[in-house]
Amino acid sequence: MNIISLKYSGIQVFTLLFLFSVITINAQDAIKIDPEHYKVELENDQVRVLRINYNAGESSKMHTHPEGVAVFLTEHTASMKTGEGKTLKMQGNSGDVLWVDKTKHEPMNIGNNSFEVIQIELKNNTKTAGKKSLHLFKLPDDVSEKQVSDFLKEMNHAISEEGYPEAGYHLYKIAENNDYSYFMEGVWPDSATYDKIHNSEKWKAVAEKGKKTIDKIRAQELYMKAEKVN
Repeated sequence: MNIISLKYSGIQVFTLLFLFSVITINAQDAIKIDPEHYKVELENDQVRVLRINYNAGESSKMHTHPEGVAVFLTEHTASMKTGEGKTLKMQGNSGDVLWVDKTKHEPMNIGNNSFEVIQIELKNNTKTAGKKSLHLFKLPDDVSEKQVSDFLKEMNHAISEEGYPEAGYHLYKIAENNDYSYFMEGVWPDSATYDKIHNSEKWKAVAEKGKKTIDKIRAQELYMKAEKVN
């Protein structure tokens, strides 16, 4: 077993490129995989904030996180099994701040005390988008901007609960265009994830709830799908 030790002190911000492998497989969301140690404190269209707690000797299951920032609230000593099969040792202080790239790992608290972390996960980063769905439309007469916005927020929440906080929809208002007044962008890691999300029960439930509104938009929208080239 290859073990790499890492120590840091004070408030530090750095990229742990060598700690974590970038993955293209479907997400294994920490909240779904390990709700005992990971709790959602706040979530909106831009971020999801997790509170992470491990007692001494406790470990997790292999899971993923999108890129973001980790803020350690306590001293900590942990081992981290990566998606590549390596085991790393991390040790640090209360107040340490780390930038974390998209990760796949299995943590374990190997210290004598519990530790607590706040992790801020960024959503809808276009760097990870391998597929997009694009919708250009005018609002139907009996549909408001707020209705569409609220529906997309509910849809994004369902997508996040399915384990894909980096995927979802954005709504933009177009200025000075007589043909279309709104642009809706769907962001997806890849085609397989797109299909899995759209076949999930939570996505289908929200889609059915907003079906009348979406059908009115679809009746006159310009719809395209785009795949990332490079």
